[in-house]
Amino acid sequence: MKNKNKTFFRAFIENPLRTGAIVESSPFLTERMLKDIDFGNHKCVVEFGGGSGTFTKNILEKLNQDAVLLCFEIEPSLAKQISADIQDNRLKVICDSAENIDVYLKKYGFEKADCIISGLPLASLPKKTSQTILSQAYEYLHSGGQYIQFQYSLASLKHLKYLFPTVSVTFVFLNLPPAFVYSCTKI
Repeated sequence: MKNKNKTFFRAFIENPLRTGAIVESSPFLTERMLKDIDFGNHKCVVEFGGGSGTFTKNILEKLNQDAVLLCFEIEPSLAKQISADIQDNRLKVICDSAENIDVYLKKYGFEKADCIISGLPLASLPKKTSQTILSQAYEYLHSGGQYIQFQYSLASLKHLKYLFPTVSVTFVFLNLPPAFVYSCTKI
């Protein structure tokens, strides 16, 4: 098992409800998550739940050179691993809850994010925490901005449809476990 896979697995064993997955996301899920995002004009992209850095690396490949990626990862071992594995000045790894998006947007000179990409295990977080994270995501997303979230169930669909006027759902079978991808747009 590679070192980053060991770190990810250990984080899951230590706190399964917060980590949410036993293995990192597949290339198929990563591709689907990022497929409909036009990174061309984005100056600030936010990632909730950086995990092992799978999405992070792919986001940075698509991100403009003058843009910033704020990557939230609450598990210290995973945040440390992302920082060690990815050397890119555009990346800001934040070892804190996504509930605090406003604090870090302000710290890095932004009022709102252009896009938020999330792998947070919303269904396994306390209901109040997941609702706060989703409400903060909506509030601190520019008008026309996208919120892209994957989950292993449809449990969060109702709340996402309550917040976002436009929500579409696709299914990625080639992932362990298979996942739903919610694509939401703020009007």
